[in-house]
Amino acid sequence: MSEQEKKPVKLAQLEWRDNGQPVSSAFDDIYFSTASGLEETRHVFLAHNHLNERWANLADGATFTIGETGFGTGLNFLAAWQLWQQCAPASAQLHFVSVEKFPLHPQDLRRALALWPELREFSAQLIAQYPTYLAPGVHRLNFAGNVHLTLIIDEASRGFESVQLDDPQRDSTVNAWFLDGFAPSKNPEMWSDELFQAIAHLSAADCTFATFTCAGIVKRGLKAVGFELEKVPGFGHKREMLRGQFAAETPAGQRPHQATPWHLPAPAGQVPTTIAVIGAGIAGATAARALAERNFRVTVFEQGEEPGSGASGNDQGILYAKLSPKPGPNGDFNLLALQFAQRFYTARCADAIHFDGLLQLAETEKEQQLQQHVVDHLGLDADALLAQPVSAPHASELAGVALAMPGLYFPDAGWLRPKQVCRSLLQHTNIHFRPGTQVCSLRQSGERWALETDRDGASESQMFDAVILCSANFNRQFPHTAPLPLQPIRGQVSFAEATPPSRALKIALCGEGYIAPAAPVSGTDEKQQHSFGATFKLKQTDTEIREEEHEENLETLASLLPEIAESFRHQSLRGRAALRAATPDYLPMAGPVAEWDQLENSYGALRKNRKQLIDRRTPYQQNLYVLAGLGSRGFAYAPLAAEVLAAWISQEVMPVSADLVKALHPMRFAIRNLGKNRAAH
Repeated sequence: MSEQEKKPVKLAQLEWRDNGQPVSSAFDDIYFSTASGLEETRHVFLAHNHLNERWANLADGATFTIGETGFGTGLNFLAAWQLWQQCAPASAQLHFVSVEKFPLHPQDLRRALALWPELREFSAQLIAQYPTYLAPGVHRLNFAGNVHLTLIIDEASRGFESVQLDDPQRDSTVNAWFLDGFAPSKNPEMWSDELFQAIAHLSAADCTFATFTCAGIVKRGLKAVGFELEKVPGFGHKREMLRGQFAAETPAGQRPHQATPWHLPAPAGQVPTTIAVIGAGIAGATAARALAERNFRVTVFEQGEEPGSGASGNDQGILYAKLSPKPGPNGDFNLLALQFAQRFYTARCADAIHFDGLLQLAETEKEQQLQQHVVDHLGLDADALLAQPVSAPHASELAGVALAMPGLYFPDAGWLRPKQVCRSLLQHTNIHFRPGTQVCSLRQSGERWALETDRDGASESQMFDAVILCSANFNRQFPHTAPLPLQPIRGQVSFAEATPPSRALKIALCGEGYIAPAAPVSGTDEKQQHSFGATFKLKQTDTEIREEEHEENLETLASLLPEIAESFRHQSLRGRAALRAATPDYLPMAGPVAEWDQLENSYGALRKNRKQLIDRRTPYQQNLYVLAGLGSRGFAYAPLAAEVLAAWISQEVMPVSADLVKALHPMRFAIRNLGKNRAAH
């Protein structure tokens, strides 16, 4: 990664004309037509891609994908969304994939979209979900009506390349292109040979395109990669524009792989319809919800009597992410996952969340230095929407209690009620919840999966098209996923009744440990308690409450809030212990599972040269997936990891870059082992 890529994104620098129109200072060009930007969008992109007719004739449950160069103000996206709502089947899915090198600041976006009151219904949702921190990479935003925006913050060709999985069949998903952006005369660098190659690789067989320009660089580039072109009348004073269709002669499946395709199952056949999810903690609940919203029929099996019976079952949970001062999979995923989780829970279970602020405190000089590196790397300041550096006095004011250390303030993070979150996520017409049911075995039966279950001694066998294992450490009880390197981590959280000093705490705090503000105890109206902790015991698997771990939690709390910790010592603490499941690299697993005994045959040569290209795929266990290894940040990680899983199953464009898809892939550890000349599992 270059030094340029490591720096925060440069936001668009705008000038505003008297009529309210934004103009790019960098390119000295307008974002939309002075006559009518909305009508130009409808003429150029909607009409000349024939979207009205194509969408009216979509089959129920179909997916349609639009690719766009230059997101700008989002006007094209909003106009397409409006038309989609008017003529597409209610069950169909719209994916809009757009790149933008210089994204608008949220305030500029709001100001620009105010020019289109006709789109207010849609622009309000875009503004509400627009990323608070426009990090380089891929941002997934989901909206009402099965509309998904994949906003890629990057240079155009590199951005489109970043979402290609090196799988010609599933990469070729775009059905229509909006080739927008500043005029080629103003921005010739965007219209590169690499961009046209990326466009071709992402184009489906029926793909069309439309663009406002007839510039020679655009015509030559499109022809070179297989598009047929047609000149048609432009909009307003523009005499001509281009439209056309993809007509490449070489089938996409004949392209060689660019790297060893260890992450790719065999070319997909029929998309599954019925899916079993094993486990109803936050992993299973988010996976089930992501799939249900895509019209899959999902059955969730939980051996406990209610959702969140395992590690996801504490009274209060903290939503935060450990930001990193350097680029890399862990830091990149944390940054994207936190923002996605904030949007996800707010839209689906608002009554179970309290995202009214969180302080991540720097208790040591080393931690203060680390936070300063984060602030410098991400360009955070007192006006930052994601997180703001605060002094000890400012932190004390925000928290309502005296604090002796500085920290980072996350205005849109906070705490939630885990069990209530899991219950809310499972309340969907496409989800059937089976509590108190143990899955005793699963086996492949032809192209389907047979599950043997037990409830109160009554056995049952059911068939499903696909299975997702979301049962944390219990995933290892199934031979299909037993080799996955999941390790149990015991954690005990303590509960204390609120005291006069503790009632002053207004927001969640975290440092070495965490504490949530006082909240009513379940089933009561007056009694309030705090959750705080939690211990971290590697490879310990019992779940008995230990007094010494209550003491450990009190000592950890005393380093943050000595007066409150002391007030808790005069009562008998309650608690809860459960087992988290963690991975060796502390990133979750989300994706398909290979045939373990075939890995050596397929990729044994990596032992001698881990960087070589082995141009073949290894056999996978058909339609078997896993979402696990969330560790201690399950509520931050699970929503985006579940979105990745849903994209695998539905064969849609990924919500993260291909690099992050591989960084979350369950088989990454086996491939790393082979590259180090070790046993694959």
